[in-house]
Amino acid sequence: MVRRILGLSLIFFISIGMILPALANEDATGTWQSIYIFGPVKETMPANIQQIGEDLLGSFSVMQSPSGDQYSGILFGTVVGDKIKVYYLSVREKEGKDPAVAITFAEGQIADENTIKGTYYYQNSDSVSLSGPYEAIRA
Repeated sequence: MVRRILGLSLIFFISIGMILPALANEDATGTWQSIYIFGPVKETMPANIQQIGEDLLGSFSVMQSPSGDQYSGILFGTVVGDKIKVYYLSVREKEGKDPAVAITFAEGQIADENTIKGTYYYQNSDSVSLSGPYEAIRA
């Protein structure tokens, strides 16, 4: 009987030891920077993120080179354990046309306290879609 209780206790503590780290969320609060290359165009994007529990809120700006064009937007998402999912939404004025709306979904993994790696999926109101890998570094 004592062996059985000890055995069950050991299984319980091993299970708790495996579950607790999975429940602990990484802290994504801060400024993150990522760079995207689309042919001759390079986009540098700093994003300011605030984490509240598992939820993420923030804003981002993008500088395009060589044109110097800029745009910005808002972001929202979640962090569960080391997995992160973020939506980036931007609206850009287009002279004489309807505004251009773009949304990007990025999913990834927090590799360490200063690095996120994953895949992004971009779609805009002109039916342009792109996807690819990304890496964001804490600034």
